Amino acid sequence: MTSRTPTPAQSAHERALGRVAPQRQRDQRAAARHDTVWVWGKTALLGVILFWCLFPFLWLIMTSLKQGDRALNSPNLFQGPVGVQNYVAVFAQHFHLNLRNSLIIAGMTTLLCVGIGSLGAYALARLPLKRKLLLLSGILAVSLFPPVALVPPLYEAWRAIGLLNTWEGLYLPYTAFTLPLTIFLLTTFFASIPKELGEAAIVDGATPFQAFSKVAFPLAAPGVFAAAIIIFVLSWNEFLLASTFAPRHAAIAQTVPVAIAAFTGAVEFQRPIGTITAACVVVTIPMIIVALAFQKRIVAGLTAGGVKG
Repeated sequence: MTSRTPTPAQSAHERALGRVAPQRQRDQRAAARHDTVWVWGKTALLGVILFWCLFPFLWLIMTSLKQGDRALNSPNLFQGPVGVQNYVAVFAQHFHLNLRNSLIIAGMTTLLCVGIGSLGAYALARLPLKRKLLLLSGILAVSLFPPVALVPPLYEAWRAIGLLNTWEGLYLPYTAFTLPLTIFLLTTFFASIPKELGEAAIVDGATPFQAFSKVAFPLAAPGVFAAAIIIFVLSWNEFLLASTFAPRHAAIAQTVPVAIAAFTGAVEFQRPIGTITAACVVVTIPMIIVALAFQKRIVAGLTAGGVKG
């Protein structure tokens, strides 16, 4: 058997490959180092942002656990003594009743806004109305109207008809102030649903309301859920109307923000910063759990109306 001698062209090609291979390996190692540095850089930046966002909540928890005057007089977050005395003082002031009131009022506001706002938004998205953009701009402008301008006349009206210190006296004005924002948000989601689906349901024998309730509303569920979360949080945190229409009587209608503003300390004549921060932790933790549990639906709702189907 005879061995084949490589031609000059083949030898030159092999020498060229021998020079290219180490260069390619060096380029690959440089690219790998660049990717590693980029990943670690992004991780460090995200860690700084995460710490920046979570530090206030850490401060809130540590302050709520401090006893005596340590909450205000000690800048060291981890300096004791610590305990649950502030949390005991919170619930000793009937805070569970305030939580109940806020939950009922915010829940009723959310149900009314979603129910009425869905119908209004569907009508705006489907009916051939003239100057629809101008109408939507007017609705948004109404939602930006300052509530403080209506507090005096509403207070006199509520006192005349007996709605002060009642749940109805709070969730009715809450609904009136948040309904325009609800309609503005949901119109975008209903407009993103192909109208041919509703027309096909009507051709198959459905009424216009059945086309809305059985076709359009389920398809707009992510957007409706996101709008409901926004409405609930706004109603839960509202202070001006709650402090005006129901400033007292935790057993009747006093909400969480008003109760926190009226807290006293765990010890008499002591500044109540520890009790206030403990109440804030009690209020914030359930909201964080809900946000984490439904974060996919919230993100889907916030992005569902961005692309028209």
